[in-house]
Amino acid sequence: MTTTTPPELLQRTLRLQMLRLLENPFEDFADGRYFVATPQVARIYQEVRQRWLSAARGLVLIDGEPGSGKSTLARFLAGGHLPSPLAFAFAPRTPNRLLKLINEDLGLPRIKEQKGRRERLLAYLREHYAGMVVDLHGVTFNPALGQQIAELAAQTTVVVTGYAVFTYPWAAWEVKPAARYLLSPWDYDTLVFVVEEITRRAGRVMGSLFTAEALERLYLLSQGNPREVLRIAHAGLEALLQGQGATVEPWMLG
Repeated sequence: MTTTTPPELLQRTLRLQMLRLLENPFEDFADGRYFVATPQVARIYQEVRQRWLSAARGLVLIDGEPGSGKSTLARFLAGGHLPSPLAFAFAPRTPNRLLKLINEDLGLPRIKEQKGRRERLLAYLREHYAGMVVDLHGVTFNPALGQQIAELAAQTTVVVTGYAVFTYPWAAWEVKPAARYLLSPWDYDTLVFVVEEITRRAGRVMGSLFTAEALERLYLLSQGNPREVLRIAHAGLEALLQGQGATVEPWMLG
């Protein structure tokens, strides 16, 4: 039985081929295939990685405005390859949830009770080193969660990403951050580098997909906020795919 490709899908496929693209690369792909490490991100990654390699202990805070790439960086850090295990906890709203996510990531036996999970994890950390990344995306922080993170930071390097994490009363939980990083908006040159690298990975190895004027407007509209850059660039490329041109023009960006 033969299937018929919808005209819209066929047109899109042909347009992608004409533009020398595999897909619209400005989607939020969970596998991070188009993640580009800016100089700031590369520096943070190397410094955090060195802490894990040296089995250092302490708390590392990564803060930034909404859309600055905190969660994306958290996934990038947690996806690194190290001799020791590395655990990732996304949006834990309670200490019990935090312990559950970390224990599962480390492959520890399942325990329902919070006390048992805590004791099992601490026993593991006394025998093994394991780096940790805790992304507080969308989490309303609470003292109990902070206290649990502080306890873990006494055993290993725990990276915490989230909005306004610098302002949390870490001293009250008897932990002093070992490092703080504030993610900054991209400058124009960084924006151009990221956009060009993303389109290159998607198959566009010859010629810029965005005109110079479009890149300037992209920077103006986004103010260098990474999430906004990707959102607007995605919309601009979609407009191009539905049209007849060969490059993204300023008017396509809104």
